[in-house]
Parts: sequence; C-alpha cells; structure tokens
Amino acid sequence: MRTFKVSDELYEQLKSFVVDPFDDTPEAVIERLVEIVNKAKSRWSPFDPEVASQEPQQPPRPPEQTLPQTEEEVVLL
Repeated sequence: MRTFKVSDELYEQLKSFVVDPFDDTPEAVIERLVEIVNKAKSRWSPFDPEVASQEPQQPPRPPEQTLPQTEEEVVLL
C-alpha cells in the first residue's frame, strides 16, 4: 500500500464527499471518485477536428404516429 500526502484544502474537499462517516475512509472516497470518472470517461468521445468543423446534423425525427379517429359520446348528468 502506498501513502501520499494531500493538502489540508484537498482533504477538506474529500471530506465533503463522505457519505457514511462511520464507514467512509479517505481511500473509500477516492475509490468512489475514480469509479465516477471512469464511468464518465466511457461516455466521452475523442475530439475530431474534421467532424467539429462540419455543421451539426439534426438527429432523424421518428415518424409521427397518428391515432385512429374515434368518436366519443359524452353524457353530462
């Protein structure tokens, strides 16, 4: 296991991410943050300047569904 030092300011920020003060250690908080970053990275796509220079394309619109026309009788009492 490695040990590293963090500034007091960073430590205070890590404490703000504590969910359960009885079970969350600094390592547990850092592990949770790493998991969040890894999930976010899987959603990122690399920057491609050729694609960025093209006009944005609108996603295709789904065909509009029409509901069958039915007549309904309303009776007010």
